[in-house]
Amino acid sequence: MGYKKASTEDVDSVVPEEYGGMWFLRDALETERLGISVLELKPDAKGKEHSHEHDGQEEVYIVVEGTVDVDLTDRDETVTLREEDALRLDADETRQILNRGDERAKLVLAGA
Repeated sequence: MGYKKASTEDVDSVVPEEYGGMWFLRDALETERLGISVLELKPDAKGKEHSHEHDGQEEVYIVVEGTVDVDLTDRDETVTLREEDALRLDADETRQILNRGDERAKLVLAGA
């Protein structure tokens, strides 16, 4: 088959609803090398601090709705992303996504 369609409704969120939601679509889309996720963060919610130094995966974050901060914890630096902004991160960059705003934020995350 030349394509595969999936939705966040096809998979369970991997984070508690109180924070928003995060849906991993890799298995549903049957991708071989690309991880793709949708992340929603309620106001004052945050994602997990992490890097991908162990697996070499770089990531791209694209903001679909709202505004988020990405704390680059090893650098003590913050990058603010607004709707339609994208950010690429090296695998060894330790990062954490935070919604410090008053509105829900939604991102598409891609990693390979």
